[in-house]
Amino acid sequence: MKVYNFNKEKYKNGILMDLGDSRDIPQFNFSDETHYTTFYEIIIIRKGKGVIFLDDRKIDFKEGTFLFISPNQKRKWLIGNSKMEVNFIILEQSFLNDFFSDKFFVYRLQYFYSKQNAPYIQPSKRLFSFENDVFEEIQTELKNTQKDSAHLLRSILYYILVKLNRYFCDFHNINSTMHENELAIQFKNLLQNNIRNYQTIKEYCQMLNISRISLNASVKKQFGMTATDLLHSHLLYEIKDQILFTNKTIAELAYYFNFSEPQHLNRFFKRLTGQTPLEFRTAYQSGYTKSK
Repeated sequence: MKVYNFNKEKYKNGILMDLGDSRDIPQFNFSDETHYTTFYEIIIIRKGKGVIFLDDRKIDFKEGTFLFISPNQKRKWLIGNSKMEVNFIILEQSFLNDFFSDKFFVYRLQYFYSKQNAPYIQPSKRLFSFENDVFEEIQTELKNTQKDSAHLLRSILYYILVKLNRYFCDFHNINSTMHENELAIQFKNLLQNNIRNYQTIKEYCQMLNISRISLNASVKKQFGMTATDLLHSHLLYEIKDQILFTNKTIAELAYYFNFSEPQHLNRFFKRLTGQTPLEFRTAYQSGYTKSK
């Protein structure tokens, strides 16, 4: 599977972001072969329509769609004869947290690492004038960096990312608060980085040094679900990824995710999806995937 990495040498002053227009980059990848990147992407569809298969989701897009793609998410495009034009913003994996001096910043944005809601919006009206003032100003700063460029870019980028978070939350009818429920944000961070090895609420409560009641209340307020449901959604996502994009057997998957027996993995997966892991893999390989 092809992997695309961020070019850290392109710009100076440690500014590990880029943006552009697919018309200027003929090699922009609309491949129908599964691939992934190691950086964050925000893709704005300016022209064209089609389907993107993102992990196990099928997302139909058209002019005006915003797509939010996290590192290592598997994708392939089906665009037929559609002539595509997109704007994109790409951000190196650790850049956002470092740039804003907030190690949890990326986890505050609901559109990245979104396990419950499809990572896209189809706004009813135009959100930003990217091709005019804001978009051009970022491009100018990136191409002609000065000593204070990082400060200017930080303010513009923060505005864009937070504004998009509001629109994403409105579109999916979820909580847009970014700073009130710190326990929930930290829990999301821990799940993203530890779910393969730690799969009980008790373990995460010990990591956070809090009670189960406090964790549940914070997660419920931030994400609208229990801590257990959020944990299960992250675990299910990782299991699906291994089912679809590796050749591991069910026994190997059970061992990989610390299930004591393969049938325990089967029961967990079927309870949440209505399919066994093998049925899910077969359905995906036959062309079926979950829409949005």
